[in-house]
Amino acid sequence: MDTDPFGFRYRPRQRCLVWALTVAWTATSVGATTPAARTLMRISDRVNLSRYALTDCKAAVVQTPTGAALRLRFGHQMKWPNLRFLPDALGYRTDWSGFAFLALLVSNPTDTVVKVNIRIDSEAVKDRGRQGGVPVAPGQTVRLLMPIVDPQAIVGMRGQPPLPMFNRERDVLISHSRVALDPARITQWQIFMGRPNQNHTILVHQIELVPPSKRTKKAFVDRFGQYNGADWLGKLHDEAEFAARVRAEEKDFRANPPFADRDRFGGWKEGPQLEATGRFRVRKLDEKWWLVDPEGRLFWSSGITCVRFNSATVVTGRESCFQGLPETGDPLARFYSKRGKKRLYDFFQANAFRKYGNEFYKCFYEATMKRLRSWGFNTLGCWSSPDAWRARKVPYTLPINVRRVPMFVAASHTKAGLLKKKWFPDPFDPKFRVELERALTAQSEFKNDPWLLGVFIHNELPWTLGVPWRHTDRTPTGIAVLCLQKNDGSLRAKRVLLERLKTRYGAIAGLNRKWGTEFAGWEAMAAPFELTETQRKNALDDLAELDKLIAEQYFRVCREAMDKQMPGVLYLGCRFSGMYDRHFVEIAKKYCDVVSFNIYAERPSDRTADELAVELDFPVIIGEFHFGALDRGMFDPGLRRAKDQAERAGKYAAYVREAAAAAWCVGAHWFQYLDQPLTGRPDGENYNIGFVDATDDPYPEMRQAAREVHQDLYTTRMRK
Repeated sequence: MDTDPFGFRYRPRQRCLVWALTVAWTATSVGATTPAARTLMRISDRVNLSRYALTDCKAAVVQTPTGAALRLRFGHQMKWPNLRFLPDALGYRTDWSGFAFLALLVSNPTDTVVKVNIRIDSEAVKDRGRQGGVPVAPGQTVRLLMPIVDPQAIVGMRGQPPLPMFNRERDVLISHSRVALDPARITQWQIFMGRPNQNHTILVHQIELVPPSKRTKKAFVDRFGQYNGADWLGKLHDEAEFAARVRAEEKDFRANPPFADRDRFGGWKEGPQLEATGRFRVRKLDEKWWLVDPEGRLFWSSGITCVRFNSATVVTGRESCFQGLPETGDPLARFYSKRGKKRLYDFFQANAFRKYGNEFYKCFYEATMKRLRSWGFNTLGCWSSPDAWRARKVPYTLPINVRRVPMFVAASHTKAGLLKKKWFPDPFDPKFRVELERALTAQSEFKNDPWLLGVFIHNELPWTLGVPWRHTDRTPTGIAVLCLQKNDGSLRAKRVLLERLKTRYGAIAGLNRKWGTEFAGWEAMAAPFELTETQRKNALDDLAELDKLIAEQYFRVCREAMDKQMPGVLYLGCRFSGMYDRHFVEIAKKYCDVVSFNIYAERPSDRTADELAVELDFPVIIGEFHFGALDRGMFDPGLRRAKDQAERAGKYAAYVREAAAAAWCVGAHWFQYLDQPLTGRPDGENYNIGFVDATDDPYPEMRQAAREVHQDLYTTRMRK
C-alpha cells in the first residue's frame, strides 16, 4: 500500500508547538472501531451568522459539492483575525467532559497554504487559551483535532504511532500550547489567523466533539526498525531482499555515472578557469557570489548533512514497542549501546550488517560515496563522519562545538516529553578561546586537506529566544538581557556588560531613569534580576548595544582562532537559525568568509537571510533544510511537510533551484542523509527526512530529483 495519510506538520525554526501528525493508517490494524462523534453545532445554520463574534473576518453559508459549509474570509488588517464562538449567543454545550478532541472538518479552496489556528478558553486559565494550528495545503480537506484531553504519548517520540481512530486520509492532530484546560467549563473557542500578511479563505464543513480512544500496547516496530502496521512501496519484508537491492543499485550506478562536466571536487569543469590555489576560497564574479574549488573551478556547494551511522534509538522502558529485539549471543546484539542509564539499539547498523556482511562499515561508506557522486552532490555537510571525509571522494565541512567553557542563557523547552536546554558560551572568558583553539587543534590533520571546504563553529546558538522580535510587538529577549538577568557577577560576560553600562551612565540613577528601574546601586545589578516588559522597552537601545558587544567578541575570537589554527580555511559561521536579528548578522559578516543560516522554509527566500545578504553584500551557505512525508511508514514529516514522496522530491528540487539561482547563495545542504529512527533519536526526533530509509534503501523520487537538479546546477546558476 502506497498511501498518503495527510499527517502534516509544519514548524517554523523557532520551534513553536504547531505539530500535526497522522493519527491513523488503518483502524483495522489495531482492531479498533471508530468512536462516535457528537456534533457541537450545525455550521450550515444561517441563523448563526448574526451570532458569530467576528474580527476582521466575514462569514457566509455557501454550497459545496459535499453540502453546505461556512465560508470564512479573513482579512489582514488586524493582528489576529478571528471568528469567536460564544456559548451564550450560540447555545452550544460548554461541558466537554468525556470528549478527547474538538474536531473541525475544513478545506482550503485557495491556491496558497493557509495556517488554520484554533483556540479554546476555559475557566482553568482566565487570560489564556489552549491554542495551536496546522497549515492546510491548497485544495486540501482535513479534519483538525484539537486535544481537549491529550492522547497518551510515548515519551521520546515527536511523531507518534497511529491512534486507533479516525479517517486515515484526512485527520490531523494539533500540538498545542499546553495551557491548562477545564473540559467541564468551556467559556469560548475560536478559529483565527496569526498575523497574516494577506487575506485568507477557508471552508468549515463540520464541528464535532470526539470521544477518546486508547492506544494499544501492541509492538509496532518490526525487526528491521520499520512500522509494522502498514505496507508501502520499498518496504523490506525479508533479509533475502537485500542481495537483490545491492544488485539493482550497482546497475543504477553503471547507468548513472558522475556528471562529465564536473572536476574531481564537483566544481564546474566547463566553466571559467580561475587561479588554482589548492584549497577552497570565495569570490564574487559578475555580481554573483561563488565558491572556487582547489583547481580554480567555480563551485556551488550542494550537500547532505549527517553522512554517518546515527540511528540509535532508546529501547529502555519501551521494549514492548519492538518485535524481536536481539537477545544476548545473537550476532545482531552487537548494535546495542548505552547512553547514561539508557540502552539504545541501532536498527540501521543492524540492517547494514545484514546487507553487506562483516565488512558492512566499509561497504556502507563506499556505497554512500558512489551514491553522492552519482546523484550529483558535491559536499558532505555538517556532522558527517571523519571516515567519509578521509575517503577524499566528496569535499566536506568540519563542525566545531566548543564545550567545557562557562555558559549562559538557559533556553528551556520540552521536546517529545523531554526537557531540553540551549546555552551560549561566554566569549569573554579566556577558557572560551583556549577550548576553541583546543577543538580546532584536535582536527589539525585536516587543516591542509584540499577536500576541506570550510569550518562551522557551533550550531543554532540562541542569539534571541522565542519568536524573532522584529516580527512582533515584543521587546527583544536577546543574549544581553538574558545574560544580565539570569546570571550573577561571577560570569565574566555579565561583568563586561555592567562595566559598559557604568561607563555610559556613571551613577546608577541615570540608568534607573532611562530603564524605569529602582536598583540601589551597581552591585544590586550584579545579582540575578528580572526586567518587566516596559523596562525592557525602555532599555532597548542599551540592550541592543550590549548584544553587539557580545556578538563582536564572539565572532572576533572565532576568527582569530581560525586564523591561528587553520589559516586559509574558510570560516563558515555559526549556522543562524530563525532566531537572530540584523545587528548579529552585520557583525558576523565582518568576520566570516561565508555566513551560514539554517533555513527551514518552502523556499530559501522565505526568511530574511536573502534580504540581508543582498543589502549588506555577503555570501550565504544554507546549512540545513528539508521536507518530509508520511506515505512510507514514518510518523513525523519533520519541519516542512509534503503530502507524499513525489511532492517531497518536487519541493526539494524547487528549493535547490531557487538557492542555486540566487546571487547571494553559494550552497545549500539537506538535513539529513538517513531517515531518523522510527522511535526517535535520543532527543525524540523521528522525521522522514532522509534520502535513505531505515533499511539503507534510497528513496527513488529523491534520487531522481537530485540528479535532475544537479544536471543543470551550473547552467541554472549562470542564468541572468
